[in-house]
Amino acid sequence: MKIIFDNGRWNFTTADNAGWLNMGFELNGQSCSNYAVSRLDCGLDAVGSGSGWGEELQFRYGSAPDSLIVRRFITNTGTVPLVLESISDGRINDGGEITFPGIHEYTLRCVHTANVRTEKYPDSRPEYPYVKPVHYQPFHFGIGEGNHVPALIITDEDYSAALVEGDLNQTRFERTWWLGLDGAGEKGKPLIRTYQGIQTMPLAAAPCKLNPGESIEVSRVFYQILKNTHPQDALTGYVEELNLQHVFAGAKSPMLHGSVFCTWNYGTRYNIDEQLLAGRARSIAERVPECTHFLIDDGYQADRGKRNGPLDCFYPDPVERYARQKFPSGMKAMADTIRNLGLLPCIWLSPAVYLDSPLAMEHPDWLLCDENGDAGLLGRTTFLDPSVPEAWKFLMSVFDALFVQWGYKGIKFDFMTHWFTLQRARYRNGGSGPEWRDRIFHEIRKRIGEDGLFMTCIAMTMGNPFPGLNADCYRCGCDIHDGTWAEQLKACKATLPQILLEGRKTFLLNMDSAGFGSVPENEQIFRLTWVFITQGIIELGGPVESMPDRQIALWRKLLADVDRGHKVRCLDDNAFTGDGFPEILKVEYPEDSITFKRGVRAHIAFFNWEERSKYVGGELNYLGIDPAAKITNFWTGETLTNQTVINEFLSPHTSRLIEVSI
Repeated sequence: MKIIFDNGRWNFTTADNAGWLNMGFELNGQSCSNYAVSRLDCGLDAVGSGSGWGEELQFRYGSAPDSLIVRRFITNTGTVPLVLESISDGRINDGGEITFPGIHEYTLRCVHTANVRTEKYPDSRPEYPYVKPVHYQPFHFGIGEGNHVPALIITDEDYSAALVEGDLNQTRFERTWWLGLDGAGEKGKPLIRTYQGIQTMPLAAAPCKLNPGESIEVSRVFYQILKNTHPQDALTGYVEELNLQHVFAGAKSPMLHGSVFCTWNYGTRYNIDEQLLAGRARSIAERVPECTHFLIDDGYQADRGKRNGPLDCFYPDPVERYARQKFPSGMKAMADTIRNLGLLPCIWLSPAVYLDSPLAMEHPDWLLCDENGDAGLLGRTTFLDPSVPEAWKFLMSVFDALFVQWGYKGIKFDFMTHWFTLQRARYRNGGSGPEWRDRIFHEIRKRIGEDGLFMTCIAMTMGNPFPGLNADCYRCGCDIHDGTWAEQLKACKATLPQILLEGRKTFLLNMDSAGFGSVPENEQIFRLTWVFITQGIIELGGPVESMPDRQIALWRKLLADVDRGHKVRCLDDNAFTGDGFPEILKVEYPEDSITFKRGVRAHIAFFNWEERSKYVGGELNYLGIDPAAKITNFWTGETLTNQTVINEFLSPHTSRLIEVSI
């Protein structure tokens, strides 16, 4: 399979004509011409000229089979500044076409995390299914605040062919897609009449501007043609290419083999003080010695009131702005107490700023606003504008207080997603959302160290790997709070795409705390099983000092030989085409993992989300289990013998977790 380029249009197709035909490029509504082409063994280069600008295109064959990497550079060849008003590629004119042999509009499907969640303030809701018919009216994939995986899959209902496209460089620009059956052309000619990749600088106050002679890379995109590939495997080549070009925190996170206790869920919330936390940390150290980190959640700040403790609580002198009545010895002493118990101290932080706070009223020029100067971006709150030097200086002083002067080794960075993704916000002095995200995250990482724990939280993230250049993990669902069944459903809904991403090759998901609450035992085990099998970080929560020994034993079972971030597979296809609640999840361990080395080959979990009893399972061949393997119930240790079929009869809200070993 070879790249073909002719006068600004490129083709990349299989012998049976699956792929991209006559794809083009656009800048400010214009295309280049007069390309000089250099053909190479690894691809080709093309250099073209426009009116006052030039374009360099680099086409390289990827390391994954039948893949292509396309890099695009724009140069200002004129004598005046060049403003990049619009940057796009794809079906630029009627000649462009996405081709699938033998596929028609009834069978055409698209796969993107936007199919599963809408996160656009003030709205947030799950969507489904993950594998969805291509919209007739063009749909804009990747917009909003959901931190979507910047990759799009177009396939058919049998997955006989698939086209994958993914962003490889979200450091300044962000890629979104318009896709739909409707558009320029006659019905069915081509089948997909709207197909365009859009490069934008979200939250930038003005479009990118190049001075004369200046160049910039505007896109770096991965393309791959697959045959007979299920959607849960379709992004494998894209993720492998990402790892060739970037180093993600998931590969080296302390949570691969550690765990963190968080003070928020299962009854405590912001009702914390020095005595409670010292006692709870001591109980963790004594009763759950496998736990490695202790996170103080919201509730320690001065003048917090009943608000989620915002950044303005730290104004004007961050190191002194803690609740002295609750923490009379100070927050540094609190961190030292935790550290002396053998736990690494971590702390919660939100960058939100209330509009009626002293910080906001004394420094309105520090606040992030929209293009009209309105700071009311999120109801009663906004953020600091990091492009304002004095605002940046104050933000750095907060980081210094928490991580340098107080000595905390980790962070749960909450309510921060909109800071970098809210479409109406504008950084007044330059920079885009990805740029400021990476710069701020880097400042945190610099202070906590490479071995520190960097957790990100709300808004729920759909698995975008690029925050993982600095962060260890991301919250992928709602707060579990007290662990009621309704809260379990809400926390687990719309998380299928994230579960399927291999955390060690991006960064780790966080399903929120594993705990117990005042719910039936079957729902408690359901929660622990879900946290275990989804391979994210293990976060614990609850009043450990008063928990019964049985619950402590379950926690310690959960933490025995912690080995996280491995590939998870969903064995029931209804999860992809239905409401997204998986019934069978499997983790098969690679040979170099500590779990494999102790004889365990796989874990398989079965879930009944329904209000009626039902059978969940399948034949050993379907489950990928060797008939000679030893099969045990993970939680009880009971051995399952003479099994040719594992078909669990599960009551409502019940799960089973089995261990497959040699």
